[in-house]
Amino acid sequence: MTEEQRAEFLRSTSLDIALMRTRFDEIDEQKIYEKGQRLGKKIGECIGERIGRQQGELVGERRGERKGEARQRRMLQQMLSIWIPMGEEEAELLQQLNGDELLLLSGRYEVIKTSKDLAEQVHQIVNQRTYR
Repeated sequence: MTEEQRAEFLRSTSLDIALMRTRFDEIDEQKIYEKGQRLGKKIGECIGERIGRQQGELVGERRGERKGEARQRRMLQQMLSIWIPMGEEEAELLQQLNGDELLLLSGRYEVIKTSKDLAEQVHQIVNQRTYR
């Protein structure tokens, strides 16, 4: 190998190494960017969740409780509709109950096999409310 060939080889190798370093730097920057995006997304979700929880607590004090009761009522109606046909009378019975009473009734749902059983359970719960 002559001196010129050796010099050309070194220049070519040096250029190839510089190109590889540049490419690896770009890959590193991309990885750091993606990692930063994932981290930023997680931080944003945590902050959003915290803000949402705080706002939810405020809303929960106002109207969220009513929405929660309505959801409980619908779920209880769906559970009970497995055993008994849910008509207007049954829905009206469930409307008499508040959130805690709906939970109490959901704990007793195994006893309810007919509309009459539902009426008895609701009346028992409502009577407990008047004695408190």
